[in-house]
Amino acid sequence: MMGFPHYPDHPIPSFEEFCMDYTPSFFNDSGNGKGRNFIITVSNEAVGTIGYDLLDKEKDRVVLDIWMKAETYCGHGYGSDALKAICNYIHDEYGIANFIITPSARNERAIAAYKKAGFMRMNILSKKEQEKEFGVSECDDNVLMIKKL
Repeated sequence: MMGFPHYPDHPIPSFEEFCMDYTPSFFNDSGNGKGRNFIITVSNEAVGTIGYDLLDKEKDRVVLDIWMKAETYCGHGYGSDALKAICNYIHDEYGIANFIITPSARNERAIAAYKKAGFMRMNILSKKEQEKEFGVSECDDNVLMIKKL
């Protein structure tokens, strides 16, 4: 869901850009409290990654992100199951009850999976709206989806 031809507004990051966004704390226990990534495994095989960022206890919300390793792993419920699991983990660990995910409107398959995991589609956010609310923006047509526990 990055780069040409379908996502020219969201280029694939360089390794250096990736490392600036995802510091080592996202990949170890020290990331708790802000953000952290986890590997999604099925029968001991890594099939994707799921994580959270911008955990905000005052606003009672957190932003989630999920990526499947390849299209062959889509459509089996792995993503929906991982989203349910991470929401329960964050709720139990930090008491957060509001979960946000912002896929591109062009990613209809992801939107369907997020609905299956209990997210409700709210509206499309402009880059300006997303930057104002979350400080970051990935695409021009991000859909705001929210799940409440």
